[in-house]
Amino acid sequence: MIEVTGLSKSFGTLQALDDVTFTVEKGQIVGFLGANGAGKTTTMDILCGCIGADQGTAKICGYDINEQPLEAKKRLGYLPDEPPLHLEMKVRAYIEYAAKLRGLKGTKIQERTNYVLGKLEIADVSHRIIGNLSKGYRQRVALAQAIVHDPEVLVLDEPTEGLDPTQIAHIRDLIRSLAPEHTIILSSHILTEVQNTCDHIVIIHKGKLIRQGSYEEIVKEAESGGVYRLKVAKNEQALIGAISGFKGIKYSNFNQEDGEIEFGLEANDFDTLDLIGSKVIEGGYGLRELTLKTRSLEDVFFQITK
Repeated sequence: MIEVTGLSKSFGTLQALDDVTFTVEKGQIVGFLGANGAGKTTTMDILCGCIGADQGTAKICGYDINEQPLEAKKRLGYLPDEPPLHLEMKVRAYIEYAAKLRGLKGTKIQERTNYVLGKLEIADVSHRIIGNLSKGYRQRVALAQAIVHDPEVLVLDEPTEGLDPTQIAHIRDLIRSLAPEHTIILSSHILTEVQNTCDHIVIIHKGKLIRQGSYEEIVKEAESGGVYRLKVAKNEQALIGAISGFKGIKYSNFNQEDGEIEFGLEANDFDTLDLIGSKVIEGGYGLRELTLKTRSLEDVFFQITK
């Protein structure tokens, strides 16, 4: 549904994108991750035809966004990082206006407007002026304009930016509910939301694509072994010094806030794990916990982009 091939884009001397290639399959929710300035918004702007690429192609449902822009955009819904809202308009009037801009006519305008008002649970504020709504409701209205024409593909740039935890949960549930009907690519700084919402993840760093795959695949590739959590009763820093020289340990550190030691081992290196356990007991450090740690997407993201 989305095909990005060899995208490159520069702004003066700044190389915003460098040969980025990925695909989004029909029905997928894909998380597009990167730090500020990594190239996420530039990629999305190219996908939606807002700006052109220096090199490469971007296709929506098989239509090149540059060569066949009208056909591509008919199948595309876009929520940019700055929602395109007319704050002086009432909610229903604005969504009807968006429907007309998208080429809907006659009874189809009311039919789709009523559908998205119900789908996004904003029917009860349909008579209100957008500028008087909370940030969460405004974001729902912005999402409504992106789906009112029933596009096959949705591009959502930071759809939960600035929302509180309750609002984020509501938007997350709405995005999940849209997945059966739409192919979705979304960017977000909230990595736990991406981990919990998306089927596939694309990570971009300094304009280059550095990882893509499912959460499980990305974590497995980043770890290439096991990450363990170790807690002792005393002398944590001394223990780190005692075990850091062990041949099998890839890295170790002490988290002062949580009072735990974290270390990485090669896959199935149980001999080194036994040595660590023995060192803790023999040294009288007071073993409290030794367990395999499940790494979050946030852990992996910071590991591969540092």
